[in-house]
Amino acid sequence: MCGIYGLVARDGAGRAEEILPRMATTLAHRGPDGDGAAIAGHAALGCRRLAIIDVAGGAQPLRNETGDVIAVCNGEIYNSAKLRAALEARGHRFRTRSDAEVLPHLYEEHGVDFVNALDGMFGLALWDARRGRLILARDRLGEKPLYYAATADGFFFASEPKALLATGAVSRTPDWTALGVYLRTGYVPAPASAFRDVAKLPPGGRLVLEGEGLAVDRYWQVAPLLAEPPLALDLDAAAAALRVHLERAVRAALVSDVPLGVFLSGGLDSTAIASVARSAVDGELATFALGFDVPGFDERGHAAVAARALGTRHRTLTITPELFLEGVRDLLPVLDEPLADPAFVPTFLLSRFARSEVKVVLVGEGGDELFAGYPTYLGSSVSAAFRRLPPALRRAVVAGAPLLGAPRGNTTLRWLCRRFLEAADVPAAARHRAWTGCISADVLAALATPGGPLVAPAEPEAPAARTEVDALLALDLTGYLPDDLLPKLDRATMAASLEGRAPFLDHHLVDFACRLPVTLKLRGLASKRVLRRAVADLVPGAIRRRVKRGLTVPLAAWLAGPLLPFARETLARLDPRVIRPDAVASLLAAHVAGRRDNRRELWALVMLQLWSDACASS
Repeated sequence: MCGIYGLVARDGAGRAEEILPRMATTLAHRGPDGDGAAIAGHAALGCRRLAIIDVAGGAQPLRNETGDVIAVCNGEIYNSAKLRAALEARGHRFRTRSDAEVLPHLYEEHGVDFVNALDGMFGLALWDARRGRLILARDRLGEKPLYYAATADGFFFASEPKALLATGAVSRTPDWTALGVYLRTGYVPAPASAFRDVAKLPPGGRLVLEGEGLAVDRYWQVAPLLAEPPLALDLDAAAAALRVHLERAVRAALVSDVPLGVFLSGGLDSTAIASVARSAVDGELATFALGFDVPGFDERGHAAVAARALGTRHRTLTITPELFLEGVRDLLPVLDEPLADPAFVPTFLLSRFARSEVKVVLVGEGGDELFAGYPTYLGSSVSAAFRRLPPALRRAVVAGAPLLGAPRGNTTLRWLCRRFLEAADVPAAARHRAWTGCISADVLAALATPGGPLVAPAEPEAPAARTEVDALLALDLTGYLPDDLLPKLDRATMAASLEGRAPFLDHHLVDFACRLPVTLKLRGLASKRVLRRAVADLVPGAIRRRVKRGLTVPLAAWLAGPLLPFARETLARLDPRVIRPDAVASLLAAHVAGRRDNRRELWALVMLQLWSDACASS
């Protein structure tokens, strides 16, 4: 894991000596183990290194034998050993054991299509000095970020926007269209960024810059897999095949020359990952969990059950309101895009906690989106039945939603029912956004200052898919996962100089899971059916039967209590030319009084202002 950066400009060599050090400094948290750069013709490529493979000798940039193809890579190429063997058989010579050294040699063999051979998580850049060609590419699911900006002064790229802004050639002007989407969803979706002149390469994206021509395409996409005919497998056959995929993916993610552990929540996904990892590693496996001293939000007990069953060396961190607020403030220097997911903060705190013992962690991200683990997928099935009720009866039931009050627990039945009723009659994709997002279109319209730059975005359209649930899975695999969960994981771990790896996102496993019939994932009230069957002998029964909770912060109670002064002070700094202060005050007052749970709306606004503060201070 690293932070990469670079440029292509007419005066590349001259510009690089001035600009590259500034770009590198902004990415030091991503790569504290070293900094390297190469200048060739009009281009310059750099890498801040977090040394994981070939710690002593694997510094980047890396070159081919003749030195005219240069590559930098953030992430890990899991199949590098197999690729290296094939390349050596064809006469290629390697100087290091770095997994990224396969890149320039693969390019020599396959040209711009070399990315198709890669298994792993990566954001990479490759410069072909002979052709004057730059290639940027991002892994298929979007685990590793990559941003770029094309300006009159040159073309710039980096793992994080702050490195682009440090060039002095890229404007800090906000993209208010993208920020409107952020306020609705809680994240800024690719290919947009929070800045008007900065773009985000999409997952599975490839950019080729050659001469005056710039082209961006997708070499792989996940959504079409959910529209293809399903595999003809029963539950047992599908579970057996999934088990093979999972074991292979976990073993691939365990390759490391430094200490490695697992984030273990005590849920199905992380326990399955930890169990496979435990059987594959020599010696002890370190696991790490967090919790809250708040009933309904605390998963420490479940994690301890899993750790005892697996025999891991287990460590636990308790998050208090004071520690949470410390985490928020410590994250400000890396906050170059707003992210309203409250789990961002505890994920960073756990990463910092784990970094004292390990340099790499495996995580369970992706399991819910692949196997229909969220209550929203079940809600979609229930919604179909709800829509069959007589219209008058539906209207009467929906009108009673406010009677459910403003429950502040973690996905309590009352909370789920109120969220369901408030969006039960809208189209599937919009309903899904309402259930998982932050600010409704009506509330955003009330918050936006008349004549200001903020406008409500269009409602999303569900991708083509075999079933409505498959369409929602596709929506999350192309939106919520790559634009919320994976940036959260990347920013939180990298802020602590820790590498996070998600075995469920192995693209062979993803391809298989997306082709499974939805009935193998969701039937009645049972979710993740095929995954539960696949790991039945690995995961304790009590954990397999657990209701989905996820990493959720007791934010509703904290915003009305210990975090209220911080929230009030932060919200007061919102720009009145963009957000109406009276509307924000009404949201906060309703929340504190317990009339409505506005935790999502308020936190989205808090993070918007903290992002603005971070931009102003950087």
